[in-house]
Amino acid sequence: MEDPCPGFRWTSGGATDQGMRRSVNQDAFLDRPDLGLWAVADGMGGHRDGDRASRLLVEALAALPHPRLLGAAGDAVRATLTAVNRALFDESAAAGSDVIGSTIVTLIAVGDHCGILWVGDSRVYRLRDGVIARLTRDHTQVQALVDQGLLTPEQAEGHPYSNVLARAIGADVQVEIDTRIEPLRDGDRYLLCSDGLDKELGDPEIAVLLGVTHGGADLGPIAQALVQRACEAGGRDNVTAVVVQFERRA
Repeated sequence: MEDPCPGFRWTSGGATDQGMRRSVNQDAFLDRPDLGLWAVADGMGGHRDGDRASRLLVEALAALPHPRLLGAAGDAVRATLTAVNRALFDESAAAGSDVIGSTIVTLIAVGDHCGILWVGDSRVYRLRDGVIARLTRDHTQVQALVDQGLLTPEQAEGHPYSNVLARAIGADVQVEIDTRIEPLRDGDRYLLCSDGLDKELGDPEIAVLLGVTHGGADLGPIAQALVQRACEAGGRDNVTAVVVQFERRA
């Protein structure tokens, strides 16, 4: 099988927990280094079948073929998210029920670049040379107010409506999916997470936990440490983390 990322090799791992206050875990994640594909989905809390919506997204992405070109891989992910969105929307509309929805964030690696596609407020962070950067923009009503200059980023933190989504898979007949392309560098470490993590931990603490030296092939222990710390900090929501590290081949 052709390597989807011939210039780089990667290690990855994921972890999830229902948190300290929820009885059901509506998060789901995908850790498929063989496909160069990773994802985190967060079923919409308070809505019917949020856990099923997140699971359907992850299962649909896992069925994608092995990628050869980043553009084609991105198109395939976009088509998959669009199809799941329409299926969930049609199901809830036919039943006259509440939204069956989920956020989604995906990372695809092919060649020496990666693509990020997302809907909602699940995030991707990158740790490069010890510096953390958030690579996604939340699709929330509060973020829209920040973009309009009506709130400062500081005011947005802890805002009572910070979890009100402006976009989600399954929420409307059509879905707008954001995309970002990034060049890979040796030693890059990426974090995909549901909002249950970033609402408990600030960027500095995330950077420290994400940057822990790890010599094994499985980065699951780092993902688990992030999830555990978010639970210890309050664990008000389900918490999921997927960690991916890229290293240039010798």
